[in-house]
Amino acid sequence: MIDSSAHISVMRDRCIDLLAPAINSTENPVIVDATLGLGGHTEALLERFPTLKVIGIDRDADALTRATARLAPFADRLFTKHASFDSIVDVVASFGYSEITGALFDLGVSSMQLDERNRGFSYSHDAPLDMRMDRTQSLTAAEIINTYEPGRLVRILRSYGEEKFAVRVVESIVKARAVAPLNSTIELAALVKNAIPAATRRTGGNPAKRTFQALRIETNDEL
Repeated sequence: MIDSSAHISVMRDRCIDLLAPAINSTENPVIVDATLGLGGHTEALLERFPTLKVIGIDRDADALTRATARLAPFADRLFTKHASFDSIVDVVASFGYSEITGALFDLGVSSMQLDERNRGFSYSHDAPLDMRMDRTQSLTAAEIINTYEPGRLVRILRSYGEEKFAVRVVESIVKARAVAPLNSTIELAALVKNAIPAATRRTGGNPAKRTFQALRIETNDEL
């Protein structure tokens, strides 16, 4: 399990400095941390501004649980909601606010999700093909790989992963899933690697990264 207190938030001090003028010029400031994660940015904000209230949103229930524990000393100034940030207006209203002082968005997959092997976000170690940021939803990467028709898979890999060899990758996927369902990250990564020409595999890092990115975006409806 990841130690949330040891997690280093990206550009934490710079983000706080950018929000500071708005917070300092408001009598009862309210900031929305639209991607609460492990709570590092919010912790720093609450420590620095004693009158500040923060509304923390995250679609990952595990992250919310850990962040809430980390931020327990500020429980009287923290409000959390299990939701996606595209519902920010409804979330803010649910806590009785009609306006906010500012908002912070840290977009993309979180380090916690990448580091937890059983989440299936990484091609570096074996895990079920899950990739759900919100594990209460039903759609997984495995369902996409095993049930989407080939043309749709090609479009996803091209649009969300910019995969030049999308057709070759999908042909390999379709051939493999006809034998048995694909449920393993390592199995999929190896399949993608073998589908891409050897000359191309020599540069640009792991050849599976574009396919995994595309699947993650589709699984979580990120766009």
